[in-house]
Amino acid sequence: MLTPFNREELLLTYDLNRFNQVRYALEEAGIDHTCRIKDLASHNRGRDGAFAIDQDARVEYKLYVHKNQLDRARQFLRK
Repeated sequence: MLTPFNREELLLTYDLNRFNQVRYALEEAGIDHTCRIKDLASHNRGRDGAFAIDQDARVEYKLYVHKNQLDRARQFLRK
């Protein structure tokens, strides 16, 4: 079971295709993981509007794995 106390960030990207590529590779390898997806434009709408956000980097994707599996999971970043 992954918790905030036993996980490490494996990937931070703004590219949905890259995120899915690594996520599917982890699933096929049987590596337990969790993800966080954050729409950066929704947090900035009140002050500057959505125009202040680069549309190519509007959504942040993070993948986390268990600390003990971090080295094994890193091999999927090279693919």
